Amino acid sequence: MSRWALESYLKGDIGKALLLYSRMADLGYEVAQSNAAWILDRYGDEHICMGESGFCSDMERHLRAHALWWQASEQGNEHAALLIGDAYYYGRGVGRDYERAAEAYMHAQSQSNAQAMFNLGYMHEHGHGLPLDLHLAKRYYDQAVEVDSAAKLPVMLALTSLWIRKNYAGSFMVNFIDSLPEMYPVVEEWVEDVLMDEGNATILTLFACLVTVLYLRERQRRQVVADNPQQPDGAPN
Repeated sequence: MSRWALESYLKGDIGKALLLYSRMADLGYEVAQSNAAWILDRYGDEHICMGESGFCSDMERHLRAHALWWQASEQGNEHAALLIGDAYYYGRGVGRDYERAAEAYMHAQSQSNAQAMFNLGYMHEHGHGLPLDLHLAKRYYDQAVEVDSAAKLPVMLALTSLWIRKNYAGSFMVNFIDSLPEMYPVVEEWVEDVLMDEGNATILTLFACLVTVLYLRERQRRQVVADNPQQPDGAPN
């Protein structure tokens, strides 16, 4: 059945592939659960599943994919656990629930998933579903880069954000940084060719943090120079 499902997918018969994977998913096969959920998420614009009254609505499709990802995560699929966390964090197909998102990310983190570690750090930094704790946020950021060196750039930017939050708490800069994620939907259409997903919006936010801290450090250096001018060589004392 697995071979038939794959052959159907490769031939472009997505509906048949989904049907076969769904049957295997009901039998408890984790790979089939993941594949069926992926097809539902990937081919949402096509009528490939049946709902209560005809073809699946977007909500029915999201709920079905969510259930399949959940089943796969229960069998140790860290990517599935990560997607469950994303669904709860962003409210995709389910009600937004930061605490459940944190639980799913912790499940993925326990399987050494670097993205989940980064997400937990972000949630601790902002107090979303987890206690506001900058020390724990840094710990999770550090763990992410230890597990996956590809996370070095995002982690560096995240640590810059933590530095600004710690040294300029309550300032305009912190408020501006916190407002950037809410600004994303407004400019989404304009940057569609650059920002292809929400994850890149986070990278953009953290990059803004890095530019900000460089500006603040340069301004501080200039202020020190202005307060302590050096006499030119040969000038009288």
